[in-house]
Amino acid sequence: MNATQPYSLGILAGGQGVRWGGRDKGLIAFQGLPLVGRLLEPRPQAAEQVLICCRDNPRFYQHYGDRVLCETVPNKGPCAGITALLSATESATLLVLPVDLIGAPQAAIRALEKAWRAEDTAIVLVDQEGRHSPCLRLRLESRVACEEYLDQGGRKLTGLLTAVDARAVTVDTGWLTDANHPDALPAHEPD
Repeated sequence: MNATQPYSLGILAGGQGVRWGGRDKGLIAFQGLPLVGRLLEPRPQAAEQVLICCRDNPRFYQHYGDRVLCETVPNKGPCAGITALLSATESATLLVLPVDLIGAPQAAIRALEKAWRAEDTAIVLVDQEGRHSPCLRLRLESRVACEEYLDQGGRKLTGLLTAVDARAVTVDTGWLTDANHPDALPAHEPD
C-alpha cells in the first residue's frame, strides 16, 4: 500500500454548469465555503501540488490551487480536463476530484490514497451499483492514452477509464454525491 506516496491533486472545475443556470459550480457556497474550498479543507498532506482546471474565474481559483489551468478547448468534458491536469502534473501520480463533490471528499481522497497499488495505471471510485464518478488516480504515463483517446474524438469518461485500464474501487454511494443540481445542496446548514 502506498497511502503516503506523494501525488498531485487535480480538481476538475470546468463544465458549463447548465443545471445551475451557467454558474461556476466551484464558486457556489456550501457550508460556509465555496465548493472548491471544501475539497481542500484540510489540504491532503501527501498532495505535493494542487492543480485546478477551470472554465472561468482563474483569479478566484488561484487562492485555492498552486497552479490554475483554463480549458483551452471549452466544452470537451472531464476527459479534456483530466488530460490537461496530467500535462501539468509534476508528481508520479495524479489524484482527480470534481469540484462539486459534496458527499465525503476527504473519505474519497483517503480511499484513492489507500487503494493505490504499485501495478495500477489508474483507479476510479464507483458506488455499490457500479456507477462511477470522476474521482480517480492515474499514473503520469497514462497521459499518452488519454491524449490518444481525445484525438480519436473520445469524450465519455467511461471510454477514458477503459483506455487507461482503470481498476474500480467500490466505496459508499454517499461519498460520491455531487452538487450537479441546485436541489443537491441542503437548504440549510447541517446541525
